[in-house]
Amino acid sequence: MTRLWPDGIPIQVVVSNPDLPGCFTWQGQKHGVQAIHQRWRVQLEWWREGIWRDYFKVTTTTGLLVVIFHDLHTGDWYLQRLYD
Repeated sequence: MTRLWPDGIPIQVVVSNPDLPGCFTWQGQKHGVQAIHQRWRVQLEWWREGIWRDYFKVTTTTGLLVVIFHDLHTGDWYLQRLYD
């Protein structure tokens, strides 16, 4: 069963290369990014500071397949989806 948090769960991210997640901490556990499978940008309602995010579908060194995103307005990172 896939878990989805539409607004995302806040996570702490360490950036490896410019704008690419290297590892993140979720529920007190550190997860290294093993591979980035997809990256896409969403920009909606730009005329009134709407959504502006970079999304990443990644696998981790701890065996997770997740979608995380970077809110480009605030600089915060979130976990949005966890695949089983």
